[in-house]
Amino acid sequence: MIKKWPLHPKPYEYQLLYSWIEKLAEVYGVSYQNFCKNVLELEPHEISSLRSSLPERAIVILAHGTGIPTADLSKRDLRSTFERLKQELAKAMEENPNEFASLLQQWGIKS
Repeated sequence: MIKKWPLHPKPYEYQLLYSWIEKLAEVYGVSYQNFCKNVLELEPHEISSLRSSLPERAIVILAHGTGIPTADLSKRDLRSTFERLKQELAKAMEENPNEFASLLQQWGIKS
């Protein structure tokens, strides 16, 4: 069994996985590239596509090291995060239509 890492700040609510990995690398005092290569065992092409593609083995390593469930980590790509934000915004607009109409008007957006 892999032990949890001594330092593992939790990601912010809408923080994308690649951004959180950058923070983890910073916390450990290594470059993003080195963290991805040596800790997450990623290849250069996988590192460059972390914004859109999350390799399963990297998610498993992060989950073991941080204690955050793989299901939560796998939802931190750009598409999943945008979809979650879109759903939450639609719900908020439905619950408070007057507030959003006022914001749109204030921003100069015609509805």
